[in-house]
Amino acid sequence: MSVQYRPTRLVIETGALENNLQAVAKHLNGAARMMAVVKADAYGHGAITEARLALKNGASMLAVALVEEGILLREAGIRCPILVLGGVSAEGARAAVQYGISQSMYDAGTLEVMQREAKRLNTQALVHLKIDTGMTRVGLRGSGEIGRMLENLKSCSNVAVEGVFTHFADVLGDREYTDRQKALFDSALTQIRQAGFTPLAHAAASTALLTRSDLWYDMVRPGIVLYGAEVNGICPAIRPAQRLTTKPVRLEWVESGQTVGYSRTFRAARKTLVMTLPIGYGDGYPRILSNRASVLVRGRRAPLIGNVCMDMIMADATDIPEVSLEDEVVLMGAQGGQRITPDELAGLAQTIPYEIMLGFSERIPRETE
Repeated sequence: MSVQYRPTRLVIETGALENNLQAVAKHLNGAARMMAVVKADAYGHGAITEARLALKNGASMLAVALVEEGILLREAGIRCPILVLGGVSAEGARAAVQYGISQSMYDAGTLEVMQREAKRLNTQALVHLKIDTGMTRVGLRGSGEIGRMLENLKSCSNVAVEGVFTHFADVLGDREYTDRQKALFDSALTQIRQAGFTPLAHAAASTALLTRSDLWYDMVRPGIVLYGAEVNGICPAIRPAQRLTTKPVRLEWVESGQTVGYSRTFRAARKTLVMTLPIGYGDGYPRILSNRASVLVRGRRAPLIGNVCMDMIMADATDIPEVSLEDEVVLMGAQGGQRITPDELAGLAQTIPYEIMLGFSERIPRETE
């Protein structure tokens, strides 16, 4: 939609993004390099904007989930190393070679495709060996699989092993399991290096890099910490970078006993000022927040009442009598001394902050400030 008349906006605060990048760089203190994860449009924050900020603030490499995401960065003029963390089709593998994008590698078929394409273009394809140490998602499992892949690589003169990596499944919840994963990764790393390869090793994402320096290896992969969610208790310096705002479209007093919204899930226990806001689950605002979440207006909380509709929600503004149709209402972000975080909404929605930040639809305009 080229013209937006509705006042609902999702603002990306670049100052918070830079703050978070600098906080991670300070924590690492030069002991490991930073691969900034900008997949899924930088967790809903704008991949190109975040990529450029990351490279200015200590990152030397970027990570995406899809080849298409890497191509988007290349076409925006970003020339640093980029790694595709996930699997890829044959067409995607060829595109990775064409655009100089590194590819996660764990199957011989993809390796063969990249070798042929790199030879055709008279170039070198780059791969990072993915080791499955217990996430049980993708990757090479055990010394046998690793050994066969290394033999295949020795015959692929146009493919270079740039890195080797793994994912930890439960760093905070199960230290013993994480230690087993680390031991498996260390064993794989030894096997790979003894075979004559010298890749960069990386394993720690946000929680691991903040809590266990023994998991840093050569490089770390900060993701959610860069966007100010989930690990606030571990790294208080980080700040959420999304701010979701709108303005009321109606303010109406109703009498005690009046119900509000579909299925009449809220009944006023007193004379109530109902504030209607132009946002709903059609915009990605979760319906499960019905009668649970709050919004901020004039620096005070107004609880949601009634079910979240596709295009509208209602809030109880009774205790904010000075509220007007011109007031900014914050659904996520700070106002006055109050803040509603992605973590808070995730807790109320029985999900994780990733899903909250990524869930807002294209109906809501993005603005960067």
